[in-house]
Amino acid sequence: MGRPREQERSRVSPYRGFRSYVKGHQKEPFQMDKETQFKKIFQFTSLVTDVFPRHGSRLLDVAVRYLLGNILVLKTVEHQARKQLAKAKRINRILIAADLNIGDAIIGQGAVAAAREIFPSATIDCVVKKSAGDLIEGNPEISTLYPLYEGAPFPEESDLAGLARIADGGNYDIVINFSPMVDDRTFGQKNVVNYSMMAAELIRNESHPNSGVNNVVYQSYNFIGTLFRDRLPQSFGRGFKGAGVYLSDEAISAANDFLLVAGVSQDDPIVMVNPDASARFTRMPFDFQRRLLRKLAERGYSVLLGSGHVEKFIEHELLYSLSPEHRRKITIIPASTSLDVYAALIDLSDVFISGDTGPLHLAAARKFARSSGRSLRNITAVLSIFGGTPSRIYGYDSKAPGFFPANQEAPSRAFVAEAQCRNITCI
Repeated sequence: MGRPREQERSRVSPYRGFRSYVKGHQKEPFQMDKETQFKKIFQFTSLVTDVFPRHGSRLLDVAVRYLLGNILVLKTVEHQARKQLAKAKRINRILIAADLNIGDAIIGQGAVAAAREIFPSATIDCVVKKSAGDLIEGNPEISTLYPLYEGAPFPEESDLAGLARIADGGNYDIVINFSPMVDDRTFGQKNVVNYSMMAAELIRNESHPNSGVNNVVYQSYNFIGTLFRDRLPQSFGRGFKGAGVYLSDEAISAANDFLLVAGVSQDDPIVMVNPDASARFTRMPFDFQRRLLRKLAERGYSVLLGSGHVEKFIEHELLYSLSPEHRRKITIIPASTSLDVYAALIDLSDVFISGDTGPLHLAAARKFARSSGRSLRNITAVLSIFGGTPSRIYGYDSKAPGFFPANQEAPSRAFVAEAQCRNITCI
């Protein structure tokens, strides 16, 4: 789900210009647009945790879990969702609108898989971030893919207008809106079920350690199953192992060429490290990463080091904090590397290490060749280190109870570090 804190920027809200586009579709005017609502919430919660870092974050944790995760809230939002479903006379055409980020595009594939299982003959269209299109294109469970979103953490006006056009032209029986940043009225008079029920379930489960798997990809699948529980096939849920991504032959070839040019032998152990994250509380500390890279180099592993996109040039700072001897074992993946080539490099690696961020979901996803549908290597061990976010929701672990394993033929582990701030304001 979207992480607005560090990436937000001051600009005119796209919802203001967008109102004129949807004026004919909505029954009442916006009282406060989504962007303004979220900014006010984050300003307040940030003030609390800035003044009282530990006690403030604990207070907010309790408040969020009590207000949003109690059974009354869950039952209320489920009732609202079922009212929307009851309006649909038939369900032959479904639109699934993922949230705005790259990781969200992958998370949303759980919902797509569930919808296809329940409605094998339906038209199931999907909207994702534009830059994630090369990862999702080729998913045989999607009828039409719309790589649309360009804004993050808030949608651009063009994103909202594009959603409205897709909804207008699609004649959908039901729309599943996974983005808290997109008002349901964006989709006009369509029957819209939003993310609220799934969010309440995630928060409630987090308060109950014995509530079972609470991973966000699994819950996106389970959310659709709960919505349509009266239509479930007997086999529902038995074969779901996680999300998948689909890579072009060009991307697969480019990844192999990258290793060849860099002098990295595929016969030796390859460890890929993602040093960046969307917020400082979810980013692995610099000194920890420096020590990690040094240890990996000392053991003779070939290390592929990703580039920073939020924390710019962190890869170069890390590299030049090491000795020349250690640097020789490390190859930087340029920031210009496309997502599909990056995914193919993950597949060629034996281990992937990251904090909580979109590339973690990319590493956990099963990799397929788009042209043939064949499964690629998929033997990458996925290791994640968590700070300010709940590892049970966003992490992958093949051993710990209540966790969901990565969709790889290799172990996955989630480690939880001490963090000064561990609640919604940290991410």
